[in-house]
Amino acid sequence: MNPLHLVPPLFALAIAGGLVGVQRQKIFRLEKESIVLSQHIADQKNAADRQDTAADPMRPMKPENSDDGIDWAELAESMDGMRNGGGSQDMRKMMSLHTKLQKMNKEQIIAALDEIHALELDDEQRLMLESMLISPLVSKDPELALTYFRDRIGDNGSMNWQLSNALGEWAKKDPAAATLWFDKEIASGTFDSTSLDGSSRSRVAFESNLILRLISADPAAAGARIAALPLDQRMNVLTGYSLTRIKEKDQAAYANLVRSQLSEVQQLKALGDYAAKIAMKGELEDVGGFLDSIGSTAEERVKLAEQAASGSLSLRAHQAQVTVEKIDSMREWLGTQAPGSVERVTGETLGEIALWNNDTKFSEAMEMALKYHDQGGGDDVLTGFLNKAGNHQNKEELRQIAEKISDPKKREQALKNLN
Repeated sequence: MNPLHLVPPLFALAIAGGLVGVQRQKIFRLEKESIVLSQHIADQKNAADRQDTAADPMRPMKPENSDDGIDWAELAESMDGMRNGGGSQDMRKMMSLHTKLQKMNKEQIIAALDEIHALELDDEQRLMLESMLISPLVSKDPELALTYFRDRIGDNGSMNWQLSNALGEWAKKDPAAATLWFDKEIASGTFDSTSLDGSSRSRVAFESNLILRLISADPAAAGARIAALPLDQRMNVLTGYSLTRIKEKDQAAYANLVRSQLSEVQQLKALGDYAAKIAMKGELEDVGGFLDSIGSTAEERVKLAEQAASGSLSLRAHQAQVTVEKIDSMREWLGTQAPGSVERVTGETLGEIALWNNDTKFSEAMEMALKYHDQGGGDDVLTGFLNKAGNHQNKEELRQIAEKISDPKKREQALKNLN
């Protein structure tokens, strides 16, 4: 099991449990710790599996009994402590429990869910407990998970994420059956929207997970599903979270789907976002392989490289300080892909970073923008910075930057935009 696959359900659990209101920095610190702990759990599980096999290779792994002593009411109270400010020790306890739940079979999981439903819990407590059990149930029987929680389809947050993931897992095993079930539910009104624009966030999530599997199993079917959607909904489906998990061998098929179903502007946005996520997972150098695999045109290569370079750093800004070394590395790589864009993208990237609601981030980003300007970056660095950071509340500092623009027309326009 890839330990990183455990993180979205666990992190969604934390969000559903009320951590939304805490500071952004605390959330991302928790997410990072979850990854480390997930890896630790995976290592322990693999070691235990090897020991059991060595002791008796013919003995199958036994799941723990359903009456394994888990007091769900007490656990709900304990989880309230984490929701109300508990620290890493609480998270470690939850990760330990998660390992225990993974060993339960589907009958034991259903029995535990029935027990939870019989308890007098508030909505948040019930959701937290259910969220812990959905993930192992999905891994064992995704169809059963969808059937059991059918009346919860459309719920926001972690529940919807995990149920849409169940459809994807089912489609990985039996794409025809999963597609048939999904289409029947659409026809019955399960995914009808009450929003003014007619879009359904729940359906978008389910479609994205199904498309993820169909791209590999049946690209033509994936294209037909996207083509059947309204134009204004295709972009959301093709840029859904699940599609960040496309296998390298399917990247070309994904790019072809994007090019055939979206407008030119949307194509660049969708593929650029995907390129940035590749860089986030690894290094900018990995983006070059993606651009090659999808047969990027010269224009596409420039635009996608720009988005990957800027996005990979601005998305990381909430987790760690963006240093001069990181900016220099980004500039060096971008110079190999889109040399004419280096200064403007540098400014835009720093402008994005400055917009994080943190005065320290703004000051650091502004100082770096001025540094690159003074080193020969010219007006492009400053105008790029102002184009992204122009709405920041520190107007006086922004005017000082605008005054340094050498081109009179650009300087006048920049100052006018800040009024």
